Amino acid sequence: MPVTQYAFTATAEKARKKEVIVVSIFRTHVKRIGIPRTFIGGGLMYLSFLEFIFIHLTSIIVLYRWMIAPFFGARRFAIEDFIILDRNKIEGMTRLDRINCEFCGYANGTATLWNHELDAISETDIGRGKFLRKLVVSIYAVFLAIFSVFNFILSKLLFAVIAFFLGYQWASTKSSRTRLRKTNYAGAYGPVMRTLIRFAKVYAETLSTNLEQIESSWCPLKHIESASGVVPEHHKHFYDRKDLGAVIKVLAEEGTVSPRKPRY
Repeated sequence: MPVTQYAFTATAEKARKKEVIVVSIFRTHVKRIGIPRTFIGGGLMYLSFLEFIFIHLTSIIVLYRWMIAPFFGARRFAIEDFIILDRNKIEGMTRLDRINCEFCGYANGTATLWNHELDAISETDIGRGKFLRKLVVSIYAVFLAIFSVFNFILSKLLFAVIAFFLGYQWASTKSSRTRLRKTNYAGAYGPVMRTLIRFAKVYAETLSTNLEQIESSWCPLKHIESASGVVPEHHKHFYDRKDLGAVIKVLAEEGTVSPRKPRY
């Protein structure tokens, strides 16, 4: 290759990398919907970090890992198989992009794990057994109700504001409730426990739907080390980590890689 051609190629490659870094995912949304919507909507998403920590510590650790799994022999899940934090290794991303992608990895992994645990609980009746087991189930039911209601309200209010600024679509709880009723989800339980588990599942599903819109708009890149991990279904629409430039182009035109397009 001639020296001049090599120099041109090297310069072009350097310019391409610089463009990818400068035209970050965040700035792409700024150009698309403006600074106020992007800063307010995008900034509010970080408030939900406390919600996912709360879900992680209560529903996943305390309620399932410490209560349901040991007392009733429910299936154990490895947290690291769901919460995959590896996209910080992707080249050509700004620091803000890295934070966004790792946040999405934690949030989506937490929601996916919670859905799997609820499914495991729904497939058996943990209410039968001796006094100790019944006591554990009673405690579980009380805390499940408190945690689910608290998180449901917080999630609904927060996402309503985020959706308003970023144009996201509202997740239907009615369709989720209808599907759970038709499939007799948690049907082995009595009316009270069945209602509580279905309520938690509705919240977990709508939460995943809301997260799908956020991740598909802010970090639609595949994980690096997810061969043995469990990733959400919507990751099938994501791009390879080497295609960050293509991702930015799609986001600039459509705002997301998801079939569920934002309203603006």
